Amino acid sequence: MIATASLPRPGFLKRRFLAFRREALLLWFAFRHPATPWHLRAASLAAGLYLLSPIDLVPVTVPLLGVVDDLLIVPLAVSLIAGALPAAVEADSARRADAAIARWLRRPLVAAAAIGTALLAIWLGVLVLLWQWLAG
Repeated sequence: MIATASLPRPGFLKRRFLAFRREALLLWFAFRHPATPWHLRAASLAAGLYLLSPIDLVPVTVPLLGVVDDLLIVPLAVSLIAGALPAAVEADSARRADAAIARWLRRPLVAAAAIGTALLAIWLGVLVLLWQWLAG
């Protein structure tokens, strides 16, 4: 028998995705805010670069565990960094993030597809340039 208390409620993944979207935008605006401490800027930059990097903590070739870092570690890092922001920076950045979401990201799946397509195009471009450089 499965204990239903341990199962996530319906809509958990959607709510978590929407919260991650807001926190990621909040970090973007906080990174550019002049009152953000340098160590939080560095942590934000590291989390963003790790997310964009094709090098993972757990390789994708490991079945199921290969995507765990992208689905768990990065959102956890983003949440921790967002929670450590000074109150004034967080309030200003949250206001700007909410305005950006209301204006540009009304459909989360379309936004995720656009971001994924942009990342794929960037890495394909990098691979083409690397191929041309190596073929020389």
